Amino acid sequence: MTRLAAVVLMFTFIVLCLSGCDKPNQEDLESYKKNDVLKLVCQTICANTTTGLGGIFIDNDSVACAEMAQRFTHASRFFEEGEGYVFIETRSGYNISHPANPELQGNSTTGIIDADGKYIVQDMIDLVNYTGFGFLEYRYNNPASDEVEYKTTFVDAIENSTWYAGCGFYHVDYGNLYTQRMMNEEVVKNAVISMAGGVRALLDNYAQDSLQGVDLMRGFLQHIRFFDNQSGYFYVIDYNGYNVVQPPDPSIQGTYEWDIVDSRGNYLVRGLVETAQDGGGFYSYYWEDYQSGEEKMKTAYVMPVEGYDYLIGSGVYSN
Repeated sequence: MTRLAAVVLMFTFIVLCLSGCDKPNQEDLESYKKNDVLKLVCQTICANTTTGLGGIFIDNDSVACAEMAQRFTHASRFFEEGEGYVFIETRSGYNISHPANPELQGNSTTGIIDADGKYIVQDMIDLVNYTGFGFLEYRYNNPASDEVEYKTTFVDAIENSTWYAGCGFYHVDYGNLYTQRMMNEEVVKNAVISMAGGVRALLDNYAQDSLQGVDLMRGFLQHIRFFDNQSGYFYVIDYNGYNVVQPPDPSIQGTYEWDIVDSRGNYLVRGLVETAQDGGGFYSYYWEDYQSGEEKMKTAYVMPVEGYDYLIGSGVYSN
């Protein structure tokens, strides 16, 4: 074999190999650090809280609204050990709800400073008044380690109110890298855990019967959207297979879905109910993307609403 023929043969072999390889998914080429994940989780849960509360607040800034905010936020903890929480403040500098430090509730917080002498609550108020939402970074004592650490907090104004909500995390310098999909799944997981606890508190305190409970859940959840493309939302299904809350398509609320299967023969609602009744977790299936109209694999995370025959869930499409 001549040298030219050998080169041509090798080139042909390489082309055939490359053409037979699957093109890597863009989301698998991107990587994110633990702090990126924590930041998106806190932003999402804070925004979900402000949207939900704003949707059901009737008497703006009333004592009744303060009690509702306290009950919801105290029950909607998240992260592995429940260290994640949302606090509520007035723009005049008084705390409405603080799950980690209830002694602050009803008191002025404008005098709180960080390790560098910055008036962080006043900075939060200025940020909300100027842009409506945003991130604030400062150094503060972490109760878990009893050391001064960097902390990032997201704040967001509550509609129909002069209040705002905040949610933050202490920075970490460890942990594996996350792909985009892994990060989105972490967001969905913590968002569902948080919302399951908060919804339970609302039902416990404000629903006198099941019909009132359904109206309450629909009012709270219907306008919540998250992720940059607004594809994130919460749905509620009862354990008999009826759709209770479905924000992207309210026309199917109340319909019986127990026997629905995806294109691969997987039972959709049955799988979600079984997962919730086992304590909650991830469940994957194939379904049409409401935005693109294309069928994609969707990974859902569901949790039981404790004390009720409901599950609450959310999901993320594969790409």
